[in-house]
Amino acid sequence: MDVRRCTAAAGILVLLGASPAAGQDQGMGILQEVGRRYASISSLCADFTQRLSVPLLRAERAGAGHLCQARPNLFAMRFSDPEGDLVVVDGESTWVYFPSNDPKQVLRTPVDRNTGGRDFHREFLEDPEVKYDVTYEATEDVAGTATHRLRLVPKAPTTYRSAVLWIEQRAPVLRQIRIEEENGNRRTISLSDIAFDVTPPAGWFDFTPPPGVLVIPVRGRIR
Repeated sequence: MDVRRCTAAAGILVLLGASPAAGQDQGMGILQEVGRRYASISSLCADFTQRLSVPLLRAERAGAGHLCQARPNLFAMRFSDPEGDLVVVDGESTWVYFPSNDPKQVLRTPVDRNTGGRDFHREFLEDPEVKYDVTYEATEDVAGTATHRLRLVPKAPTTYRSAVLWIEQRAPVLRQIRIEEENGNRRTISLSDIAFDVTPPAGWFDFTPPPGVLVIPVRGRIR
């Protein structure tokens, strides 16, 4: 038998046998590096686009705007398209107001300080080895930027079954997130013009419901 052929076959078997663990180790290593980078910053702002896919309704929704976060427990996504839609975490409550869908009601829920909630940087980058099984899936371009694509599966029950993160290859920067819910919905958020340790606009994390709008208290996390 050809020795070279045997050696090649053995090498393939070794690679196949090692690939799942190697993928987990590589993915976790990248995620931990990004986590260390974000742990050192006090705030960030970025432009975002969002795509929401609802297979059961055969519906797709798209939006865009600007988001900022700051420590501790401050986070806000304000949409320019649809204009006026927003998600604000003011440190005590999470406010979800989508006047493009229903201008007469706003949802409010207490902030759970044990989770990242709407702050997906804290949700996915703090203690990932405790919260997730992480797999390195592939390299992929996102808006012309080379990234690593990682899949995260929660170890404990949560409101989503998995998340996919795209991490820039040249620097530990989170460029895109896809949240895959149990009902099949997929929410993809892409980030651009990311700025670290900046001062968010005045009042960015404040929200007062407009007059006449019904505030609906909600227990648990708002999707």
